[in-house]
Amino acid sequence: MQNETAWRPSKFVRHGDSWRGSRDPAALSRASRVTADLQAAAYADALATHASGHLLDLGCGTVPAYGMFRDRVDRITCVDWADSPHPGVHVDHVADLREPLPLPDEQYDTVLLTDVLEHMPYPDALFAELRRVLRPRGRLVVGVPFLYGLHEEPHDHHRYTEHRLRLFCEDHDLEVLELYPYGGHVAVALDLASKMLGAFPPTRLVAGVPALFASPALGRRRTPLPLGYVLVARRPSADVSEVSSDR
Repeated sequence: MQNETAWRPSKFVRHGDSWRGSRDPAALSRASRVTADLQAAAYADALATHASGHLLDLGCGTVPAYGMFRDRVDRITCVDWADSPHPGVHVDHVADLREPLPLPDEQYDTVLLTDVLEHMPYPDALFAELRRVLRPRGRLVVGVPFLYGLHEEPHDHHRYTEHRLRLFCEDHDLEVLELYPYGGHVAVALDLASKMLGAFPPTRLVAGVPALFASPALGRRRTPLPLGYVLVARRPSADVSEVSSDR
């Protein structure tokens, strides 16, 4: 990770013993706090359990989750687009994520892909690359929005259900370890309200719309109206073809 000592919190910040969205409007708009609070809690939980070894952060941007995983990994490699809308001072490799990654096979113990997959027009190609660069038994941590507005247009292509995320893993020989939503009916309503109000000049009401009723404790309940999902998958210890040839 380039300029590691220069890293500063951006989208996510520590709040006591947990994580939440930044309250600095220069880092995160007030209208995005509901979603960011829930993302922060969900991503921190997944990384606390699954991050290890050499971590690859794809579509890294400002590396907002760095504080969540830095004490759990030995090495960090950051990759981002050449035309990323986020500052790239920590980027090790500039790459087009729609193309084969300029990275060696079976190099990484953890691959992090948060709020990136929806921007991929042909996601199966990226999933094939994710599996290729993961070491056997390496972990993939993916975060995607579901009930969320268009963003970073025109590069916003998909919203995924839990069923499609499972199918990605099935198609690319990855074992699903965890798959759960963040946010539900109340969080979706709060997020929509904060974004609608945010279209007007700032008011105390807009400034005070954190995820008050969107507790992360409610986040893992299955819901037909999630704000988004977190997927954790694992590459098998050996390819099926390798196992068959050994018999």
